[in-house]
Amino acid sequence: MKKIFTVLFFLFYALIARDNPFEPLLTPKESSHDATKNAKDYFEAFDFKLPTTARILKSVTITYENIDGSLDTKTLDIDQSIDWHYPLRLSQKNAIVSEETNYYSIPPFEFFTKQNKLYIHTSYKIQRTFILPTPYRLIIDMDRKEPNINQNIDINKRYFTKISVGTHNTFYRIVITLDGQYQYQVKKEDQYYVVSLK
Repeated sequence: MKKIFTVLFFLFYALIARDNPFEPLLTPKESSHDATKNAKDYFEAFDFKLPTTARILKSVTITYENIDGSLDTKTLDIDQSIDWHYPLRLSQKNAIVSEETNYYSIPPFEFFTKQNKLYIHTSYKIQRTFILPTPYRLIIDMDRKEPNINQNIDINKRYFTKISVGTHNTFYRIVITLDGQYQYQVKKEDQYYVVSLK
C-alpha cells in the first residue's frame, strides 16, 4: 500500500511539473507607456476657424502630455481683436527646419549633433549610462585606455548644451548636459554611438 501511494504521488507530481523549472511563475507585464510605440510625429501647424460672431480672442487653453505620461493644461491670455474671416493658426516655430550638422572633438572622441541626436565616434565600449538631474545630464561611462582626458565643450544647441569628458580609474566619463528633461536611447551604429532624445 505504501509503495502504491508513493508511485501515485510521483506520477501526480510529474503531471503538474513545469517544462522549464527556471522560468518564473509570473511574467512581467509590458509597460503601458512604451515611448517608441506612443511616439508621435513632430507638430507643425493646426488651422481652425471661429464662428462669424467671434470678435475678441480672450484666451487659448492647451492640453499636453508630459514625459511621464501625465496630462497638464496651460491657458494663455490673449485678449486681442480678431477678424473671423481668416483662420487662426497654431504652429511650432522652426519645428521642421533642417539643422546644420555641428562637429566637435575631444580626442580620442569625436562628436556631432543633428536635431535631437548626438553621435559619438569611438572604438571604446560603453560600460553604463544613466541620468543625473538639475541640470539634466546624461552620463556615459566608457572603457579607458592610456591618455588622461579632462576637457569641456560648450555647444549651446537645442537639446545639447555641453559635453565634458573626464578620466576615472577604469573608465572615461562623458557628461552630456541637456537643455531639459528627456527620455533617451543609446544605440550602436557602425563606429558611432547614437544618443537619441525624446
